[in-house]
Amino acid sequence: MINQHCIKCGKRLVWIILAINLCLFIIDLLFAAISNSRSLLANALQSCTNMTLTIVVIVSLEIAKKRPDEKFPFGYGKIEFLSSVIISALLMLGAVFFIVFSFREMIFVGPEKPPQLIAILAAGISIVANQFAYKYGRCAGEKLESPAILANAMINSIDVISSFAVIVGVIGSNLGFSQFDHIISVLIAFVIIKITSEEIQKAFRGLMDFSLHAEEKEICALAGSIAGVKDVGGIKTRFVGRRIWINMDIAVPGAWALGKSLEFTDSIRNTILDNKNNVSGVTIQLVPYERRLT
Repeated sequence: MINQHCIKCGKRLVWIILAINLCLFIIDLLFAAISNSRSLLANALQSCTNMTLTIVVIVSLEIAKKRPDEKFPFGYGKIEFLSSVIISALLMLGAVFFIVFSFREMIFVGPEKPPQLIAILAAGISIVANQFAYKYGRCAGEKLESPAILANAMINSIDVISSFAVIVGVIGSNLGFSQFDHIISVLIAFVIIKITSEEIQKAFRGLMDFSLHAEEKEICALAGSIAGVKDVGGIKTRFVGRRIWINMDIAVPGAWALGKSLEFTDSIRNTILDNKNNVSGVTIQLVPYERRLT
């Protein structure tokens, strides 16, 4: 079972991250205006984007908590994978836009007056705040097995890197490398594209009912260890948000009465649910052993 403390942390987390991103947006925007730092302005816009994405996560988590109904008999859990795709895709588009913008600045605008060193202070605050949000978010996301929370934590980890880039860019520009700020920003944007593309692939696997072979082997072994089970086959698993749903065939002696078979089915289901915290539901079909399983 998931620790109640972790559940409470998960509920508080998204609101804490939303507040952090709001504060960082205000700080970065203010210091960008004072220091005339283009990279810090981009950091401010990224914090603004992160606020929007965190709101998407909050909404998706609320929808995911809804119980299964006639429309969605397996529940609303997949909304978390969908929100993960949205978050990653928007972040990727932002990185592509930033690359285009940076190249345009380098080609058409040319060298400008270097930004003031005070921009480093805002970048330092951003690093500390985003590192805290990343560690907190990753811990809660892993404990709760939430793809949406993990995707949101990933954004904060990228913000740590981009804030370091701001520092390097500001210092480099003041040392006489006029285009250094733009070059570093472009390299960081490519890193963002790589990371977000990997996250999109993970989320799509959840949306497309990606097969969990390791889980299937473990569940087969667990069911096969129960007295009376002759064979296990036809097992299929699917993601339902943070949890998985299991479909499986169990071979039992064909002479068993219906009442005994149903009781046996409940015993197998309860054994799996008791031993696997990430299982949402189990559907079991009993098959006479004489027919064998394919």
